[in-house]
Amino acid sequence: MPITRHQYPILEYSSQESAVINPRPADAPFPRLCLMTFFREPLARLVEQYRGRVIGTYRSEMRPFEVYALQDGSRELCAVQAAVGAAASAMLADWLYGKGVETILCCGSCGVLEDIPAGDVILPVRALRDEGASYHYLPPARFIELDEGPILAACAALEEAGAPYIRCTTWTTDGFYRETPEMVAYRRSEGYQVVEMECAALAAVARFRGKRFGALLYSGDILANPAAYNDRNWAGNHSARDKLMMLTLRALMKL
Repeated sequence: MPITRHQYPILEYSSQESAVINPRPADAPFPRLCLMTFFREPLARLVEQYRGRVIGTYRSEMRPFEVYALQDGSRELCAVQAAVGAAASAMLADWLYGKGVETILCCGSCGVLEDIPAGDVILPVRALRDEGASYHYLPPARFIELDEGPILAACAALEEAGAPYIRCTTWTTDGFYRETPEMVAYRRSEGYQVVEMECAALAAVARFRGKRFGALLYSGDILANPAAYNDRNWAGNHSARDKLMMLTLRALMKL
């Protein structure tokens, strides 16, 4: 199929599945379910709790990212720390799918554009593609809808745990330092409640590869009033991170 050409390179698209460099299969396929998390310390505790063992390593100039197999009764899953940013996380996800993973559930934090209490659970159901990586996996579009299966599993896990949550469309952007006051106001006027950097790209990789992806986030810093930005010590909200990790694990077990 010919390349879709455009004046702007980001909108040019090749649907050819095979690339010059492709993710390589593992000697032994990874478990089909994968917990991806941005939380290093909770991941370390989870690995210790489930006596995780290293089954593979994603090698990056940042550092090696170990993939752990975790056993929960008769079920096995794998877990890995996520790489920050759309392009970096997309590469990691594509590598995981190449190794045999079928479903990724990711947990992380997000900035909020409304006065949402710190630590509240956010369930993205659609993502605005204001980043670059997704355009290399899917034709240009404004949004990507997240997969229904992981959404339903997350809803069930959250409701069983009695954990309130907000369903929303997330604004995925590469421009962490370009969330200007006028852009924040514009996105708020469109109805967006949260902003993060990876969701659209991760969803696009899954869609292209015929896999599944879902995400759970917690409310971190608040951008509702650009004149009085408050980071709310989002990186130090350890209770929110531990809670979200376990909720994501419970959701993953339903898939």
